Amino acid sequence: MNRTISALKEWLNPDWARHRTVPPFEAGLRPNRRLDEGETLLPAAEFEPDDVVIRDSGEVVFSSGDSIFTLTDGVVAPLVTLGGQVGSLLAVQDRLVAAVEGVGLVTIDAAGTAHDLCTDPELAVCVTDLTLLPDGIVLATIGSSVVPDWGAALVADDRKGRIVRVDGSRAEVVAEGLGWPGGIETASDNEVLVSLGFDHRIERRASNALGKPGIPVGANLPIYPGRIAATTDGWWVAAPYARNRFTELLLDEPELLREMTATIRQDQWFVPRLRCPDPYTDTLQLGQLRVHGVIKPWAPARSYGLAFRIDQRGRITESVHSRADSDRHGVTGVASRDGRIVVAARGFRNLLAPRTVNER
Repeated sequence: MNRTISALKEWLNPDWARHRTVPPFEAGLRPNRRLDEGETLLPAAEFEPDDVVIRDSGEVVFSSGDSIFTLTDGVVAPLVTLGGQVGSLLAVQDRLVAAVEGVGLVTIDAAGTAHDLCTDPELAVCVTDLTLLPDGIVLATIGSSVVPDWGAALVADDRKGRIVRVDGSRAEVVAEGLGWPGGIETASDNEVLVSLGFDHRIERRASNALGKPGIPVGANLPIYPGRIAATTDGWWVAAPYARNRFTELLLDEPELLREMTATIRQDQWFVPRLRCPDPYTDTLQLGQLRVHGVIKPWAPARSYGLAFRIDQRGRITESVHSRADSDRHGVTGVASRDGRIVVAARGFRNLLAPRTVNER
């Protein structure tokens, strides 16, 4: 009945209809193969890096599973094993702050000793990113306080994302009702950047008014933006998922969406994912495969590899890609220091070091 009413309203006035569109990858997001041409830093398929940071010393630190590892001169060493899946990392001088599923925020000192920082229930599940304000306060983004799974939250149009202010062991919700806030980073002494995945947007918000809508820095992006990392000339943004037209069609058809979720296993839902190891069994694979089973780089992307840089004026000036016909997909973290870029491709299960613009 609802679909009939929607069709009637659209017939009476087409302007009442909502049709999502996916903008092209253009300008600073112009496709390239910098991730495919980049160096792999870890043994193949031994780790599943989720986030990565580069210390002042140049040491690379990354999270994988329930552990944190260091990478120095090509040698991987375990730093600490924690009590749950480790996600976002934050480097604070010689210490680390890590988000641990089922626990909260944990600090790790230079010797690898872990201490609980904040175990408030608000921070126990679905922490997507962390940042440090100039006054020492930690801000954390929560993808959803109700539906912690990204794909399930997307099809449910979940808007239960939050920003939490952490002062020592105290946690305070300072913004809520957000569409999967996947990243947060300090932009100035009194502003932060926040990526809103389900709105395909990055906003600049005042640090003392995080609950108020901010100024868009990037709007109607062709991706679902994730974690944000500061660099000397702007910010790098991880894009774990690319938008595709078929998923947008599903999100515009609530009846079809309900039928899909009720009758098809979740791993077969046609939503973006971090990796697609077997495209021959994927839904609508004939819409993606082209000649003799070869996937073309411009094919509809079920998974994709992408990180991009935003300058101080809010322009996307640089990006690194692994296109639809490759497999270096699912970028969940990115770090940059002294011109060096390290990308955590969780979908590819490796760390990648794409060449810089000057090296190409």
